[in-house]
Amino acid sequence: MTLHDDLRQLKSAVERYAIAVQPRPVQLASGGWSTYYADVRVLTLHPLYARLIGQFMAPAVIDSGAEAVGGMAMGCIALASAVAAAALEQGRTLPTFFVRPQPKDHGPQAKSAISQSIAEDEGPLVRPGRRVAVVEDTVTQGGSAMKAVEAIEAEGCEVVLVMAVVERHEGGGARFRERGIPFRRLFYTDERGTLYADEELER
Repeated sequence: MTLHDDLRQLKSAVERYAIAVQPRPVQLASGGWSTYYADVRVLTLHPLYARLIGQFMAPAVIDSGAEAVGGMAMGCIALASAVAAAALEQGRTLPTFFVRPQPKDHGPQAKSAISQSIAEDEGPLVRPGRRVAVVEDTVTQGGSAMKAVEAIEAEGCEVVLVMAVVERHEGGGARFRERGIPFRRLFYTDERGTLYADEELER
């Protein structure tokens, strides 16, 4: 299969399994209301579609110069692992991390909200000067990914990219661009929930 075949397969899966048009408006995690719901985690937890998502996201993450990839728990965990696995196939090691909604209350990392892999260069993965990419399954207004950005920046890291599988029509990606953080996506939706592949992937 070609890359375009893989993209069509992934787009079809997102449309079929991850986006559900509702008969009446439903409330989203962002607090807003919508006539469609997007749950991309049903695909990031599936081995075939996680592999495809990772393959399409990894090049942008690698090109950003990121040295680690992660985001907000729970949604980012399977996604970051998929991106890291795809990057490894391309010869790039990208350890992962995730940010908890609440800090741990036990163990050596008690009071820390960030769980992280070991680093290839010794020392902690999350540390001042580290370049990281934040990934998210679905971005609506960007609130969840922004929490991850703020948590990781508070540790002195530089966020070089925020990337989503799906950006909803609310356009949350603009929040990151306004802060000077590049934002990328694989797909986006309109107000009816119709899915489109990002123009850069269609080239």
